[in-house]
Amino acid sequence: MTGTLLGSRSGDRFTRFTGDVIQADLNAALNLCVRATDNNITRYMKSSDVESELLTRTVGYLASIGKSVTDALNLGWLKPKFKAKALKLEEKYHSPG
Repeated sequence: MTGTLLGSRSGDRFTRFTGDVIQADLNAALNLCVRATDNNITRYMKSSDVESELLTRTVGYLASIGKSVTDALNLGWLKPKFKAKALKLEEKYHSPG
């Protein structure tokens, strides 16, 4: 688990960005277990704040594996609905200083 927004759900299948396929409800349960000890995402956070935290993690993780947001979009790892926000974060993440 990477704590990112990489991967996609189709029906009852969740395909991780690695290509592994697991049952979507199992993926959701795993996310809940991880979130129980996540200090940056709290129970009563606004969904927009949770999304922002997950996008920040996603961009950071992509950079750590030598990939860009554009790479992730082209590979189908990241949903297009996150494109604008992720690209803006990537710009900040990679800007000098």
